[in-house]
Amino acid sequence: MSKTIRNKLGASILGGICLVLQAGGHASAEYGKRNASQENQSSTHLACQTASGPETDAAPNPGAPVQLSADRIERDGSGTVTLQGAVQIRQGTQVLNADLLHYQEHDQTVQADGEVRIEDEEWLLEGEGAQLNLDTGYFKSSSIAYQYKPLPARGQADLLERTSKDFAYLENATYTTCAEGDNSWELAAGVLELDRASGDGTGKKVTARFMGVPVFYTPWIRFPIDSARKSGFLAPTFGNSSDSGPSLEIPWYWNIAANRDAVIAPRLLADRGLQLKSSYRHLHQAGLAQVGVEYLDDREFDDDRYLASIEYQGTLTPGIELELLYNRASDRMYFEDLGDGLGLSSTQYVEQSGRLSYLGQHWELTAFMQGFQGVDPSLSSEEDPFKRLPQLELKGSYLSASGGFDYFIENEWVRFQHDDKIDGERLHLQLAVERPFENAAYFVRPGIRLSHTRYDLHRKDGLDDEPTRSVPSAYLDTGLKFERELKNSSAVQTLEPRIYYLHTPFRDQTEIPLFDTKEYEFGFEQLFRSRSFSGHDRFGEADHLSIGMTSRILNTANGREKLRASVGRIFYFRDRKTWRPDTPQQRSPSSEVAAELKLGLSEHWEAIASTLLDTRNDRTQRNSVRFHYRDENGRLLNLAYRYRHKSTEPLDPVTNRQQSLEQSDFSMVLPLNKHWRTVTRWNYDLQNNRNLELLAGLEYETCCWKLRLAGRRYSQNVNEDYNTSVEFQLVLKGLGQIGSPLGELLKRGVRGYDDKDDHNFF
Repeated sequence: MSKTIRNKLGASILGGICLVLQAGGHASAEYGKRNASQENQSSTHLACQTASGPETDAAPNPGAPVQLSADRIERDGSGTVTLQGAVQIRQGTQVLNADLLHYQEHDQTVQADGEVRIEDEEWLLEGEGAQLNLDTGYFKSSSIAYQYKPLPARGQADLLERTSKDFAYLENATYTTCAEGDNSWELAAGVLELDRASGDGTGKKVTARFMGVPVFYTPWIRFPIDSARKSGFLAPTFGNSSDSGPSLEIPWYWNIAANRDAVIAPRLLADRGLQLKSSYRHLHQAGLAQVGVEYLDDREFDDDRYLASIEYQGTLTPGIELELLYNRASDRMYFEDLGDGLGLSSTQYVEQSGRLSYLGQHWELTAFMQGFQGVDPSLSSEEDPFKRLPQLELKGSYLSASGGFDYFIENEWVRFQHDDKIDGERLHLQLAVERPFENAAYFVRPGIRLSHTRYDLHRKDGLDDEPTRSVPSAYLDTGLKFERELKNSSAVQTLEPRIYYLHTPFRDQTEIPLFDTKEYEFGFEQLFRSRSFSGHDRFGEADHLSIGMTSRILNTANGREKLRASVGRIFYFRDRKTWRPDTPQQRSPSSEVAAELKLGLSEHWEAIASTLLDTRNDRTQRNSVRFHYRDENGRLLNLAYRYRHKSTEPLDPVTNRQQSLEQSDFSMVLPLNKHWRTVTRWNYDLQNNRNLELLAGLEYETCCWKLRLAGRRYSQNVNEDYNTSVEFQLVLKGLGQIGSPLGELLKRGVRGYDDKDDHNFF
């Protein structure tokens, strides 16, 4: 047999058939998918075996030499070449085995009889005989079984016929990613047609079976057979809640163009009606635009309800960026009634904003507009934030300028608007200069800052309409770093003392309203901050010295921080005057003691704690403790406690008084055996003796599928209104999911929860 014939035979059988079946195996896994395929991974507590590749790791090479062997090779007078007994053709990593093979020289056809086996790095094909044509690429085989190793996926077909290099036809075909011998879930189709040129596949009489029970059927379906996005239905979700009753959502994905797509998702709420949800994305060279709309003719609410969202982020020209955000809800009860838990039902405001920025080498110029809509029924319109219509900012930084000085400029003009409060305009100018001296062992950063603020207000209280304020500040920030090696350990310990002095004179600011200013929450980091308030409406006077100490233990082998402990305090050299009419003058000679601790107890345990101790009243102002445990067997435990004294809390909107906050949060993932595990979360309000969220769930997982079932009860608002729901989800790995998005819910509520298997879907 000539070398040309051998090369054609190997390339046609091994390369051509692999291309056909690669398209077929990829099809079901990619149906309706909006992104490129993702790697299928199993949970840490479940050891799943994957199909192994051939002995060699070399890539297939059609130009590689072809090795041919058989017990017997004959050629008759008509040009028929016969290979008989242990026929094998090997080209690189591709191998063809057959019992008997006939080659017709005149028309380039091949007939392989008996058991035919084809294998390469990705595919393993086994069939009862095969027919092919080396010129046209035609291939036909009956009773064929295939395995696609990267997924891994496998299936069977009564007939596979490839009429060209890009088109294949299969009859009575199956597909699954379950391991050999496990058909827990399986797709079956009467007819499959795969067109690699268009990237489309079509199926007729398609049934999805779980444990032998049909769970989905369609007489006709079209799906992608490559990584390109295709229009089609996505996996449906359903659930049940006490607010809306049983619900069913069936999203449809629309691949409009290479840079545009949309999702249209009708959602039936049994107690409220049919909700229509849609989203649209447009990606172009300048940026990304997204639009979302939800609409519901709510029988329970007896009115139309909607939620609209527009978002844009893009670069107009090099250095010029534009951001737009618009959200609008039909009513203040929208998120409480239709939100999915604490993350949405407790939303207080939705934002409308626009930002245009120019970023140069040393300068940043920003034009900003911002408004809000209140969506919390417990808050009045007077409590809505101020609108910024507009805000102009100019910031600059020149580092290591002449003489080693650093310069910082922060200028702003903004017009605040509010329907129920004093509003007006604010001009703020600020310049700061620092001269740092530092190396690996120490740093010294002296600096000065000068701020000037002018207002033009619309007020009717008889006070000054145009108050002004100029405030100079001087500060000195210093620190040292000591290190020592710990005996009998591959670790070093550091000792990092830091001293910070700040002087800012007092300015009377009682006639200046509060537009965007709040006092920073005091903690260890606040010890070394040059300002006590966010925004520019208040500058706290200061004549104080902050002293802090941090110690770390670092593993020199991997750089992991095994311990970090910090403690510090501010010592005041003068009393602080009031910054609000209802706030008394602060006369304490020192601040609370702020301390933080982080412990890497082991590879599995981590503990983080912080406290704020008021030594004058012998009480803690704030405490928080969190323990996190996770091991290689999938055990997960979170314990958290949080306390805030009422003096640090704002007025409660319901009781109109300050209340302490005290909460505990417990969550756990506990594997019971190789397949079963429980998931729980308990978030409790210790101050008011009420549950914020209760969740108890059970999971069963194999390498092929996963089942989740959970009951949930969560607080919707401060009035102790609760929503109760039962969530169910069936995950068919490598194919799709049925039920509610329970994995996303658990990932959001249980720190460290792993739901990566849920992303490998249509």
